Amino acid sequence: MKNIIKADNYLLIISDEIPTTWYYDTYLNKLRHTGGAEYGESSISKKVIGHLPLNNSPVIEGVPLLPPLEDEVGVLSEQEFPYIKDSLVQTTKSEQNKHTDTLRWGFKKGYNKAKEKYKYTEEDLRKCWKACLDFNKPAGGDSGINLEDFIQSLQQPKMPVAFECESTQYTVDEMSKLPLGTVNQKPKTTTNPQGQTVLVGKYIYW
Repeated sequence: MKNIIKADNYLLIISDEIPTTWYYDTYLNKLRHTGGAEYGESSISKKVIGHLPLNNSPVIEGVPLLPPLEDEVGVLSEQEFPYIKDSLVQTTKSEQNKHTDTLRWGFKKGYNKAKEKYKYTEEDLRKCWKACLDFNKPAGGDSGINLEDFIQSLQQPKMPVAFECESTQYTVDEMSKLPLGTVNQKPKTTTNPQGQTVLVGKYIYW
């Protein structure tokens, strides 16, 4: 599992490998580009091994993409009402999965209706309480908290905190080019319709 970092309108996953082109500056919380010479050995520079552009930001060439963010209610409905994968009678499997689709539809409709009524969660109230405490610190001066900005921040889509990559084995040819002792596992990838490499796995939300 790889932790996700948000920086410069991107979600990033990084590694301790020496960067060659794109890297994440842990000191400035910035995504940066370099030839690798000046920052390659720096402890604050981490190689970017996966990314997802946000707010129509451009794709970083040469760095694998993360898959699109999942629809939260869609993921929950699939967890609550999974499809039947195996059945001795194919027609029974098909009918049961049609019924599952109906249950998922009802779950999504009810979930979204509940979100309209119960707009803010207990977690949101805790954030609000903390923001008020920060605002009223006696020695800190005006914290700059704006009510409308704070409300908007609560309404932002939920962001994942980590990405769990699926893995696959290197080919014999790939293994022959790697250092001895290399573990025969690599992140599994696929190719999207645009011909870009996309990591395979799932997002983790906490």
